[in-house]
Amino acid sequence: MVLNIPNSLTLLRLFLVPLVTIAIIYREFELTLALFLVAALSDLLDGLFARLLDQCTLLGLYLDPAADKMLTLSCYLSLAFIGLVPAWLAVVVFFKDLFMILGAAIIFFCGWELKVEPSRWGKHTTFLQLITVAAVLLIVVTGWSGSWISWLFYLTGLLTIFSGGHYIFQRLRTLPEQPQLPA
Repeated sequence: MVLNIPNSLTLLRLFLVPLVTIAIIYREFELTLALFLVAALSDLLDGLFARLLDQCTLLGLYLDPAADKMLTLSCYLSLAFIGLVPAWLAVVVFFKDLFMILGAAIIFFCGWELKVEPSRWGKHTTFLQLITVAAVLLIVVTGWSGSWISWLFYLTGLLTIFSGGHYIFQRLRTLPEQPQLPA
């Protein structure tokens, strides 16, 4: 069954992305935090249920990382737009995902097998990116001191760059030899 519990949770996350983005742009931070936490929780639960209920599907294999990318990209771009996240960090997050999407498209159109295999570093990066968004929203909502947040921005940026590079180089090593092109 394609529309199982894990895939339903992933679809919920996808449907929450525009709502989170609108809430950020209109500076409704309490609502943003609530919606974001539901989306982040759905990310945790969809993988857990997929494994526990043995409900891993091909749709989920592609849909889950797409939902993660849409959530993180929309949060970083909209938070940068209103000045709560440095623009450079939003650019790093955006281009890492853009390079990965372009790489997948090139692999697909070259006729090579497209494997969607999340790396350990990619999972750590997504987790840290989500923690960073949550921290920014908590600081804004609670008024807590955010003097330490710049360190979290740098750490998130560095891990994003590292994991993107790691994924690209690992993937390049697994590509088959290309036959000589005709002259």
